[in-house]
Amino acid sequence: MLISPIHLRTLVDTLDLAGHPAHTLLAEAGLPPEALDPQGPWVPEERFDQLMRAAQQVTGNPAYGMLVSTSLALTRYGPQAMLIIQAPSMRHAVRDTRHFAPLLVEQPELDIREQAGEAWLSVRPLGTTPAGQRFRTEWLMCLAVQLARRAGGRESDLREACFAYPRPDHAAQYEATFGARLQFNASESGLRFPSALLDLPIPGHDRMVYEGLRVQVDALMAQRLNRVDVVQALRGRIMAALPRLMAVDEAAQAVDMSGRTLRRHLSARGLGYAELVQQCQRELAERLLREGRVPLKQIADETGFSSPSCFHRAFRRWHGATPLEWREQRP
Repeated sequence: MLISPIHLRTLVDTLDLAGHPAHTLLAEAGLPPEALDPQGPWVPEERFDQLMRAAQQVTGNPAYGMLVSTSLALTRYGPQAMLIIQAPSMRHAVRDTRHFAPLLVEQPELDIREQAGEAWLSVRPLGTTPAGQRFRTEWLMCLAVQLARRAGGRESDLREACFAYPRPDHAAQYEATFGARLQFNASESGLRFPSALLDLPIPGHDRMVYEGLRVQVDALMAQRLNRVDVVQALRGRIMAALPRLMAVDEAAQAVDMSGRTLRRHLSARGLGYAELVQQCQRELAERLLREGRVPLKQIADETGFSSPSCFHRAFRRWHGATPLEWREQRP
């Protein structure tokens, strides 16, 4: 997966502010200085993973991901970051994060599910290695807790904090941040709390400032969609919408086209809209299977299939093997 280089720039600036020069971090990660150009081409996710692992080495702090969430360098993310800070509620903050995700990444890292008065904020972090994914999980989970506390959430509101990896050596810092209700080796990382917390007003929200920022970010999104290839832009929108399957006319509107124009663009590339949707479903399914922690029924749900049997049939068409057979063939 490709991601915006702003992720790399932000992390380097975070360490620079903490007294760790950029050249030291880049040398440890084996990355060239040009990888940090915020306006440069998008980079493979692996580069960000290298940088996150290097940050732990340079600082000597395995829990450094938790500290990144409080850094002033996060303003590097531009008006998107300020939009989250100025959001009227936690629900708006997560919704905006997902809606504008194509500015930063092909697939959103956060999602909310609700049932019986309880909310689950799931975290699917960037990263290609266990160490990198843990670093990013700590970063995002700490940001979510900070947002919940700004909205008035109490420590008792955090009913459970789950992490899709083994209990780390610095688990005491997890207890200090997330409380005692911790679960490691979970099927996915995330926070469980009352749904009511999502709609509590966040102190300091200024409606005029928020609306102004949203106009700015909408303009950035339009520029982004104009710069990138139509298929790439469309993939980002489809990925962001999963498990909901966008209708072709809705997808066309998302990239500022008519349905007829979009079909013409895709046809010129030898693609159909349904085929592109299936490519996105396939990519997400493969990623979840490689992670190896999510039950097959949940993978079917998250990739937009109506049932596990429909998912199995589609996967067999893609690979000539069942999902479990395919996963067992991977290291």
